[in-house]
Formats: sequence, structure tokens, C-alpha cells
Amino acid sequence: MKKHSILLTALALILGLSAANSAQAEGTAGDAAAGAVKAVTSSTGTSHAQAVYTAALPLLTDSGRLPQAISYLNSNIYAVTSYQATVLVLKLENVHKAGLKVWESKFDNSTVQRKLGSIYTAGASMAKLAASTDDSSLRTLLKSAGDSGYKLETAEGSFFPVIDYAAYRKYKLYVTSDIHDYITIMATESALPSSKDNGLVIGWSEVAARALSQEHFVKSHPKSNRTGAVKQLYRMYESDTFYGQNNTPLFHYDSLEMDLEAQKAYSSILTKNTGTSPFLDKLDGFMKLLKENGYKLDDAVESYRKAEVPLS
Repeated sequence: MKKHSILLTALALILGLSAANSAQAEGTAGDAAAGAVKAVTSSTGTSHAQAVYTAALPLLTDSGRLPQAISYLNSNIYAVTSYQATVLVLKLENVHKAGLKVWESKFDNSTVQRKLGSIYTAGASMAKLAASTDDSSLRTLLKSAGDSGYKLETAEGSFFPVIDYAAYRKYKLYVTSDIHDYITIMATESALPSSKDNGLVIGWSEVAARALSQEHFVKSHPKSNRTGAVKQLYRMYESDTFYGQNNTPLFHYDSLEMDLEAQKAYSSILTKNTGTSPFLDKLDGFMKLLKENGYKLDDAVESYRKAEVPLS
């Protein structure tokens, strides 16, 4: 299991997912939702926003209805209140996370993996990959996963689906400010995961910048429904800032010298950012200590980071 994939699975536990039985309806789920809007509006006089909201809820009860749910939200989310939009988007994420295990198992097949290896192109959508193969079963799998809101990632020679948070950006205009900011954070993670194959694939400055962004979210939205998830993400980036990863250590294994690019990046961040921040305070103390000893890992530096950023 890859580090980034493990993190997203762990976040699902924080978010408190709950399974629900799918509602039964005649025809397609999209037709059922449209019919529900008409029925609620005409029979009870409920506002259009409430009718749209009520009709969307049954579509967000199980992962099998994700294509219909996404299509319905994309077409109708503008009509509900910001609170209702927020609830619907969070429910959509919950269903995405709940269904991820099932989709992972569908891709975790030696035949599927071999076929994917022959067509995979970094950054290509599920739909584009589906169009590039003549294999009907693989095409159906890719199209279904894409329609359900997932995209394909690869690490350590294997392929696996992840939630396509970039697709959530279209909802930012309609949700509350905390979830607007949360979508920004998660879309960044989705567009460019921080690590693959046990090593960083983003620069040290970006590692620290993401940690700062997540810290700011927690400070700005302490009671948000997604604060716990962002806190966990922040802990990962804080660890990467002060330790690096196995294949991208902050201190070179042989000389114990600090990575030169990290030294430059952290010094620049501290110069540019003068606001109050526990993260920056830790980083400032760390860099001052390193400057005193020629930017080498010694007992004092090790003690500092173990005290300030202990590894769990």
C-alpha cells in the first residue's frame, strides 16, 4: 500500500463514514431524483432548494449510485443553499471513500494490471484511457470508475484508483468557506500527490507550503467537519518537512549533511513568512540550531526534532 493511498484510507476513518441501504426507485436514479423534485415541489409547496436537496439524498447512500449522484449534483447544486450544498458534497466524499475499497479490488488483478501497463499515460483521465483500449472489459472498468468520480494513479509498478478531487472544484462556489478551503487542499493532493515509491515527488518548499496551508485551515476553521482530516494531513507534511522520506531523506545518509535544496527552501520560507505560526516557530528553531553546527545532523538536532515533531 502506498503512503499516499494509506493516508487517504486513514482519512476515511476520521470522516466517520456510515453505510446506508440504497433506495429503491423505478427507472434510472437520475429520473427518480427528477421525479422526486417534481413531487415534493407540487405536493407540499416546499421551496425548490429543499426539493433539490431532498431528491439528492437517496443518490448519496451507496457507491453504486455515484454516477447518478455526480450527474445530479453537477446539474442542480446551484439551486440549493450553501449549507445544503455543503452537506451534499460531504456526503458525496463519504460515499467516494466508502466505495474506494471495492474499486481498488477491481483494479488489483494481475490481468487488469498488465493491460493497464500497456495503455497508461500519466495524467490521462479514466475516459481517455478507456478510449485508448480495444479490450471491452477494461474499457468498461475504466469508464465506470471515471463516471463514479475516480482517477488512476500508479506507484511501485502498480495501478490503483483514487478519488478525483479536482472534480470537486466545481462545487467550491456553492459550499461554506471551510469546505471551499478543504476542497482546495484536497484537489492539490489529488493533482500532485506529495510522494510515490517512498520518496517525495514535490520540492521541499512545496512540502512546507502545504503544511502551512493545512495549519492555516485548522486555525481558521477549528470546528469544521473536516478539521480532523486536515490535521492528519498536516501531521504527514510536518513529518516530511523535518525528516523527509526513506528515499528522500532530509539529511544524507552518508555525510549526515542537510539536503542543500531543503536548506535553501526553508531559509527562504522563513524570510518570506513573518506571521505567527507554530509550524514556522518549530522550523525557525530547527534552522537556527542547524546553522550553529554547519547544517549537519547531530545529537542536538535529533533531540530537537524528536521533541518538537515526534514520529508516531
